[in-house]
Amino acid sequence: MRDLVLDLRFKTRDASQEEVDAALDSLEQHAGIYLGVDAGIAGLHPLQASLLVEPALAFHLHGDGIEVQALTQWGNALLNIPQLALWQTASARGAGQSVQASLRAFLSCFAASPDLMLIGALPFDAHLLNSPCDHAAPLGLLYLGQHLLRRDSAGQWHRMDGVLDELSGVFQGSDFHHEDQVTSAQQAAQAKQTAHEGTSEVPQDDSPPGGYADMVRRALVRLKDSALVSLTLSQTYRRRVSMKSTEAFARLRKANPAPACFFIHNGKGLHVLGASPDLQLMVQGRRVVSLPVCGTVLKRDSPVGEALSLQELINEDVDAASLAVCTDALRNDLAPLCVPGSLKLTDRRKPMMLATVVHTVDRLEGQLLGTCDAWDAIFATAAPVMVTGTPRAPALAAIAEFERSPRGWYGGLVVQVASNGNALAGTLLRAAIVERGIAQVRTGGDLMADSSPEREEQESSLKALSLWRAFGLEAAPTNKKLSNKIIILPDFINVLDDEDPFGASVRDFVMGLGIGIDSAAQTRLCVGPGRSGNWPATNCIAMGDAAYRLLQHSGFDVLAVLPLNGRLTVNRSRAGSPPQLPQEFVTVQYAQFEVLNGAAPPGWTVWTEDENGQASTWVHAEKKLACLLFRPDSLMSDAGAQKVFLEALVVVSQ
Repeated sequence: MRDLVLDLRFKTRDASQEEVDAALDSLEQHAGIYLGVDAGIAGLHPLQASLLVEPALAFHLHGDGIEVQALTQWGNALLNIPQLALWQTASARGAGQSVQASLRAFLSCFAASPDLMLIGALPFDAHLLNSPCDHAAPLGLLYLGQHLLRRDSAGQWHRMDGVLDELSGVFQGSDFHHEDQVTSAQQAAQAKQTAHEGTSEVPQDDSPPGGYADMVRRALVRLKDSALVSLTLSQTYRRRVSMKSTEAFARLRKANPAPACFFIHNGKGLHVLGASPDLQLMVQGRRVVSLPVCGTVLKRDSPVGEALSLQELINEDVDAASLAVCTDALRNDLAPLCVPGSLKLTDRRKPMMLATVVHTVDRLEGQLLGTCDAWDAIFATAAPVMVTGTPRAPALAAIAEFERSPRGWYGGLVVQVASNGNALAGTLLRAAIVERGIAQVRTGGDLMADSSPEREEQESSLKALSLWRAFGLEAAPTNKKLSNKIIILPDFINVLDDEDPFGASVRDFVMGLGIGIDSAAQTRLCVGPGRSGNWPATNCIAMGDAAYRLLQHSGFDVLAVLPLNGRLTVNRSRAGSPPQLPQEFVTVQYAQFEVLNGAAPPGWTVWTEDENGQASTWVHAEKKLACLLFRPDSLMSDAGAQKVFLEALVVVSQ
């Protein structure tokens, strides 16, 4: 059909942010899509975005062909052009042409352009498009628009209006929002009615607490006893939401910009929105790039916390192995499409810090054969190993056996393919599916034979955090009862500094809390090596070496060891500790002692412990003594360590 190409040109002008915001808001009730590379790693993720509202054509993909729906008068006229009428007949369901060939043939009807594109989403089961199937629901939804908003790499938005000579006499001066007012009004009314119908059902998660870990344990047996190299399992969380989906998406993009941000409205009240870390494919000319992501840890607060999170992830051997398997499997999928020997690993485990989590990403690049294009790459990597496992066939069988609900859109693709061959494809992860007032968030993780079920369950709930926050919800109820207790701090404390190497920092720390320093104050803070041995019998808080010395004076078995200075540790509050303590916090140690295991003297209790399970905060409430075996005054310690200090200060100053 290339000898009869249609030259759809675009008139371009700058678009204001107000115009873009209005278009995004309209997706609440109108069919359309946003796909934006909003964040990522410099040099890997090309910042850009496409926004299509009130599309002209909708392509519903099925295993046996394509159903095309004209959504505007312009779209209806487009389908009546002889070339496209012939294409529609050849691509219809039951006509015998593959979906992949039909999509390629449609774009070949038009002159090459980076702006004329099919853009939409494919659910997880879209991998069945590669083979005959009788799947009832459509296996993909793509749009074509006459009007488009695009953001360039510099952040400037442009409005693009398509002009086609063959239709120049049919329409004059069509309007962006009112081109087919009857069709658009009907779609909006239907979407609004569907959204407000609601449902009386109480949303339930796929699994109760601990249920996902149990599923992982069963799957690990399969991994050890079968040919599976890796397996990705997932679960769905469900919550009732009242916030508009477009508002939640705006909050999500602001708080958690990601390499693949997307919002899709199918025109019938179904919204798919998310911020995925996985920009799965980029095609520019003959160059194809894949950016597999694997490994997730919580991004802690403060620069020190971020560094610890990255260290934790980089040192995780299972995550490193999982990413290696994903990259090798993607190479296996793409190798038949590429020039032999051209596929190279150009980056390995590069850190990617998002708003709430930290990931690592590989970069795989190759040259497509002259006979292959973006559609080949998209279909070859549908149901990618990152969300299934390796090998794919037995992984899909295990997923069907172990998971408690269909995946739906989770693990599918959001795609755009231009008529010049350029393409983007992002994996549908960190997504919420919203319909009739219920939001579904599905998360999972890649399992290896030595994966930890408990860690996988924790990671699964962590991945949902940004979505629930976007809707103004908590990710999960806390396991500690929050206290409304008002902390009353002393106005002054007496700092007993026994040649502490950071004496000036201690004073700055105390005064920065709004507490004065007075040698006559009843409450004492002890710091330094503590060689004098003059320990207060009550109303005393000690830090670092002084804390060890005070414990030794109180009857603990304390041993001098090789100094461990400047060592960062992650601490956690123990069961039974005050409910207002942070569940986790980062501290730094400057110590030349350790407390030997054994029975503690009467009256002493443990509030917090370090990552090795060793007590890091000891408190004797009756004697009003507290010993912090870390330095909350250090710039390396985070706000949680300061919180423990303040809580201990309340106890000793009462």
